[in-house]
Amino acid sequence: MTALLNRRTAVLGISASLAVPHLVFAQDKIVLKMGTLGSTEYFYYKGAKRMADEAASKSGGRIEIQVFPNQQLGNERDMIEGLQLGTIDLAVINTPLLAGFDPRFLIFDMPFMFSDWSHVDRVLTSSIGADLMKSLEAKQIKAFNFSTAGFRHVLNYKKPVKTPEDLSGLKIRTLDNPVHVAIMNAMGANATPMQYSEVATALRQHTVDGLDSPAPAAVTEKFYETNKYLSLTGHVFTGVIYLMSMKRFSGMPADLQKIVTDAAKVGADTETELYNKFDDQSLVVLAKDHGMQIDKVDRETFRARMKPVFDRYQDRVGKNLIDQVAKLGA
Repeated sequence: MTALLNRRTAVLGISASLAVPHLVFAQDKIVLKMGTLGSTEYFYYKGAKRMADEAASKSGGRIEIQVFPNQQLGNERDMIEGLQLGTIDLAVINTPLLAGFDPRFLIFDMPFMFSDWSHVDRVLTSSIGADLMKSLEAKQIKAFNFSTAGFRHVLNYKKPVKTPEDLSGLKIRTLDNPVHVAIMNAMGANATPMQYSEVATALRQHTVDGLDSPAPAAVTEKFYETNKYLSLTGHVFTGVIYLMSMKRFSGMPADLQKIVTDAAKVGADTETELYNKFDDQSLVVLAKDHGMQIDKVDRETFRARMKPVFDRYQDRVGKNLIDQVAKLGA
């Protein structure tokens, strides 16, 4: 009887030892959900997918990032709240939505603040960008890297817009951001803020006459189907930032934290490269393939109307910060 028990104990011990590696492996694998705006054709998704591939490769499959485009995890406000609560792991978010956490993020929304991408990049890679990302940790959000959603222009279906006077009477959708609303009103339009998920329907039903958008988004999101005219105002730069729930990030082993951090940089850099490459090309696509009329404007006539916007918001952003950013563009 004793010999039989010993044999059974030995068998159970062998079985347990064989099972342990599989158990550890299952526990080690981390599945992360990542939300983005836009379709799978847009740069948010492509950058996020590149991040997912990089994390899977460098972790030997221990990290799986599942990317959900088209606001499947909610609109930007929903995703930010989910990051704070830990119900969403990762998200690609436009910087205007972060001004509620730190008003310095409004620097990206100040009108005609940046001259070109090189100017933007100098700011993003400076201590200014690093400080902005660090500030989100107090809100339970881990920020990895910035990317770009480009400079915003005015699109509409009614008429060409070359001067501020041409915008008079036009209802133009803007981001749900007070500075964007103030800019569009100062430019001469009737600003109509709304969530991105409502835009396509509003354009089809002519609830709005147009919107402001980067040119590449006009291609990938098919804004040419509901808009005839594009005016190259370039009035605002929109930044993009790769974010993670601090709760989720803190709960990961240190080696996997580094892999996710490095993968986020690869994803953001990929998105930036793809976006900038397509930026000029998109104007050709919109004009030749989709028949849009593209008009250059005298940006100084629009810029001249921006004093009330600066007067209203520069104290929130910080005049010193505005001056620092301006100097980096000189």
